[in-house]
This record gives sequence, C-alpha cells and structure tokens, in this order.
Amino acid sequence: MDRVAFEKDTLSERVADYIRRQILYMDTFRDGDHILETDIAEKLDVSRATVREALKDLETQGIVEIIPRKGTYVAAFDHKDMIEILELRCMCEAYIFETLLAENMLDDQDFAVLEKIIDEMVQVSRSSGEKGLSRSMAFSAKDLEFHGYLWKKSGRRWFCKVLSDNYYRLRLAMMQDLMLESNMEQSAVMHYDILGALKAANLADAKAFLRKHILTLHGSETVI
Repeated sequence: MDRVAFEKDTLSERVADYIRRQILYMDTFRDGDHILETDIAEKLDVSRATVREALKDLETQGIVEIIPRKGTYVAAFDHKDMIEILELRCMCEAYIFETLLAENMLDDQDFAVLEKIIDEMVQVSRSSGEKGLSRSMAFSAKDLEFHGYLWKKSGRRWFCKVLSDNYYRLRLAMMQDLMLESNMEQSAVMHYDILGALKAANLADAKAFLRKHILTLHGSETVI
C-alpha cells in the first residue's frame, strides 16, 4: 500500500480528516461498514493509538460509531434520523439569525465577504471542469464557509459547536442519499436569498430561505 507521512504535531487531526474524506466523499466506506484500525494505521504509516484517537474525534461528530469489543463502524442514518438532524440544524441556525439581527452584528464588510463566498459557491456549482468528488468537496467547503462565518459571527459558542458537529452528520447522510448535482446550483443560488433577507433584517424570510435551502441541499421534499 502507498504510505502517507504526516507531521507529528497534527497527526490525529490529519488522520481524522483523511478518514472523514474517505467516508464523506469517496466510496471507500459506506454506512454500516467496519473500519479497521490496523488497515488505516498501515495505510497512513501511523500507530493504532493515533488512529484510535482520530476515530474518537469522528465519533463525537456522529460520523462513526464505536461499539465496545466489536469495533468502529460508519454511522448509518434512517429517514427519522435525517429529519431529526434537519430539524436540529434549522432550529439552531434560526437562533443564530435571531441573535445576529437582534444585536445588529452584521455590517457592510460582513455582507461583502458573504456575497463573495456565495459567488464562489455558485461558480463551483456551475463548473463543467470539476466533476464528482472534487466538485462535491469544493461545494461543501464553500457551503460550510458561508454558514460557519455566520455561526462564528454570532459569538454563540455552544450553538456553533452543535451546528459544526451536526454539519458532518448532515453531510454524511446527504452523501449516502447521493446529492443530486441539479440541486447543487439551486442550493448555491439560494444563499443570495438568505443574505438578502439578513441585509433587510427580515428574520422571517431569512428563516424561510434557510429551511428551503437545507431541504434542497438534501434533495428532500419533507417539510420541517
């Protein structure tokens, strides 16, 4: 096997990122698959202890499930799980919007930064030269950059943690549902509506556009 050398100071984080990518974007692991520490350790030329630490981090994000005396498995989601995750994200992010508008925490510079991120996201969604894995990864990064900016700006540390952790749960479920590329551009453009509502300090519209965006991103017709 090819071996990948990582620097010591960020070893477990890099290993966690590698495993997360294999689960979220590659076809290496599917829901319910058994992840063997020895295989990962050999592949990346790291110790099993390092892999174990990385897997514990992924467990907190809901990406894997560690079962004592059995091993580590890719988390599996059914329809009810998915709806619950969607509801949780909508509730938490709606609170973030309330905070941002109530405390007037966004200025022209913030709106300019956010609009630039959306422009780049739309460009990725329309890119004919970027297909499959690389396109999905680039889109995901921009989507998280947009929403993460708002989460961080709110200063609500625990809400940010819940949203960040559940983002990966949502992303895993989306990849298992095979997010349609036709939904990608539609979802990207919807961020302009969210941004416009925040600029206008229209909380009701911001929440409505957020909910529509999340459902479109997942390709779901479910009303939450």
